[in-house]
Amino acid sequence: MIVIICAMSEERDAFISLMNDVKIVKLENINYHGMAFDNKCYKGKLSGKDVVIVHSGVGKVYAAIVTSLAIKKFKPELVVNVGCAGSLNKNIHVGDVVVATRVADWDVDVPGWERSIYSDKMSFACDGRFSKLIKSIKTKTNVKSGFIVSSDEFIYKKSQVNTIKKYFPDALCGEMEGSSVANTCYAFGVNSAIIRSISDETLVSGNYKKFDFNLKQACDNAADICAKIIKRY
Repeated sequence: MIVIICAMSEERDAFISLMNDVKIVKLENINYHGMAFDNKCYKGKLSGKDVVIVHSGVGKVYAAIVTSLAIKKFKPELVVNVGCAGSLNKNIHVGDVVVATRVADWDVDVPGWERSIYSDKMSFACDGRFSKLIKSIKTKTNVKSGFIVSSDEFIYKKSQVNTIKKYFPDALCGEMEGSSVANTCYAFGVNSAIIRSISDETLVSGNYKKFDFNLKQACDNAADICAKIIKRY
């Protein structure tokens, strides 16, 4: 069983359209920002494999909670966190897809802790087998493997980019849930993979305003690449 976790409903729905034999199952009831959480999960076949699509909501806390609940309920061999991100590299553009080799919390700053992509306190290795499979898939999408950084911040300010570039200069993109999902999987001893499709280019001033315009393309690209990798996993 593979669990796929998406923060946004748009990211989740891109997967449902690719699945067969879909059935709705539910996680435990939790509260989400003053409302009842959408705890419906979609269980079925994706690329011939048994998968469950889980909606986590935005941010690291809810990503960790929902990942924990999903691991407890479905006992997956792999958890894949899929969604959108802002590019942090001049060669990574809208519509491109990044598969993480490592993911780190860029907003964690604790005296005595190494603040880098290789820190054992804030950085987590992703499933190597999963990331290597990008070399075997056929796609017109530009797909890269490398480092991804996370925080509870939408990255749009120069000060944010400066901090990331100082401590995580090789990060290809930034988002809001990946490190939390990877950290939770590490705690439970479950393999994790993080995939992000680029919805905006953080290095270009004001480009973040195009997030909503690019969202569907980014979601579709992420789901397509994930499905192709899962087929070979």
